[in-house]
Amino acid sequence: MIRDLGPYIPKRAHKLDAPILTMLLNGVHDHHRGQVFVLQVGAGNGETGLPLLPRFQDDGWSGLLIEPHPQNFAQLDALHANGERVAVLNLGISDVSASLPLHSLTPEAEARNRRAPRRRASLIRDRIATPGILPEDIASTEVPFLRMDTVLTELGIDSAQIIAINAGGHEAQVLSSFDPAAFGPSLVLVHSSPGTAADDACIAALTAANLHPFRIAGWLAGLAPTRLAVPLEELLTFFRTGIGAPQDPEE
Repeated sequence: MIRDLGPYIPKRAHKLDAPILTMLLNGVHDHHRGQVFVLQVGAGNGETGLPLLPRFQDDGWSGLLIEPHPQNFAQLDALHANGERVAVLNLGISDVSASLPLHSLTPEAEARNRRAPRRRASLIRDRIATPGILPEDIASTEVPFLRMDTVLTELGIDSAQIIAINAGGHEAQVLSSFDPAAFGPSLVLVHSSPGTAADDACIAALTAANLHPFRIAGWLAGLAPTRLAVPLEELLTFFRTGIGAPQDPEE
């Protein structure tokens, strides 16, 4: 049950995003006593995006990391080459099994557009063809895509404490390719753009899986409250409510 705690309106709310996300990960870790398996779609090169690498390296987490972009996958594979708890797959996930064109900037275009996200890829060409990008700046690579339920059945995976999906606008199709609720996650993180039909579909999928959706740091966070340990002491410490803690005059 969610209870109203009264109004709290920080002046720079975005600065709370990273600590709150970390607290959620800590809550999963504590509830499952460190036995956390992560299912990640769109893992990138493993060092950007969600702060999961320290969890694999230092906290004993395990996982299946899926990345379709060949160059990203090469870095991801090298990063976890000596790890025994993390498996990586070079393929895409969708609601159909097919070979599909994955679009990304060429290395030359990335060098000219330093503000563009590195190694960004999408099945949706218009997400890459932003203003200033020429047709020849975009490379398209045929990549095998499978349904998530097919992959998990083949690998014998039947549970995951965290599910994270960043699929370049294809997140709703990933969610519809399996039944998230069947894996009993404590936390599902979906990278989604507010105000879009895809975002609405992702929210509906999280709700159908009996998860409570919230928006944190550009992610839809589907929470299973009964499967999270509340890190109350670190939460109160962060908000500086400890005895003798300095108060922030800007809040």
